[in-house]
Amino acid sequence: MKKLNLYDQLNAASLLLVSPEWGKVKAARKSAVSFETPDVAIPTEFRAIAGRNIRLAEAGPADAPLVVLLSPFPESILSFTGSWQALTEKCRVIAIDLPGFGASQGDRNDMSPTAQGAHLAAIFNELDLHDIHLVAPDVGMGAALAYVLNHKHRVKSLVAGHGVGAPGPFKLAFMINMLAKFGFMRFMTGLLGAGPLIAFSAKLGSIRHRANPKQIDDYKRSYSGRAPEVVYWFKDFRSKASELAGRVKEIDIPTLVFWGELDVLFDPSNAEYLDAALPQSKVQILPEAGHLAWADQPELFAEMIIDWVETAHK
Repeated sequence: MKKLNLYDQLNAASLLLVSPEWGKVKAARKSAVSFETPDVAIPTEFRAIAGRNIRLAEAGPADAPLVVLLSPFPESILSFTGSWQALTEKCRVIAIDLPGFGASQGDRNDMSPTAQGAHLAAIFNELDLHDIHLVAPDVGMGAALAYVLNHKHRVKSLVAGHGVGAPGPFKLAFMINMLAKFGFMRFMTGLLGAGPLIAFSAKLGSIRHRANPKQIDDYKRSYSGRAPEVVYWFKDFRSKASELAGRVKEIDIPTLVFWGELDVLFDPSNAEYLDAALPQSKVQILPEAGHLAWADQPELFAEMIIDWVETAHK
């Protein structure tokens, strides 16, 4: 089983030293009641779709409302382990590792919201999914917005947060800005490999939860040798974000904007700007949660999704 080793931890620590947001997160982590994510089995499988080998998982009653979860980065669909059992008791849940992320096949050509939106169209068509409640955190947010804007979509409602597409100042952490601005930073990050990236995200992105060994093993296996490709997501990051932000007012479907109150990677003010731009939206801020809010507050996250799907989106 792969672990975060000394090399990973030392390189992540060096990145944290130059991250001005680390002090705030460190203080919040110290005062929070932390926990290791329980080991809950998620039944993953691979499907060949539109030229990509795509990993997904499905569980829950076949006649229940359909919830589709999109993977975050640098984690995978196993990041939803903490809320999986609660969600699948009430909903039919399909979790998807986006192409190039998690364990799904992909390359740098997939590293844009536009490309991901096209992939979602192919995946949903192949799986013949309809009336989707699409839950899209992190990289999934850009993918979901691009999908509903550029394709004849199958989405009934949208739950989005912690990603690109919010109008306004679009406040980002120092290191993300560096990755967006400088090719040298992307090159060096890719050179360090997946381990430091995962370890850095685990520290700066979480307040309460600690990934369990099975999750860490999955994240490291998923991104092994692929860091140079996936960091291309940050190339021209602000221009990609602006393209989406300029059109979000066109998304006339019920949308729940959610954010962790202590997210320092993508500032919570982005939630307010996104909500203001969307014609049909609500905002929910999860307390004592960082960028990985769904993992920091798995019970609240599951309750939020279930309530939204059953009543609040109507």
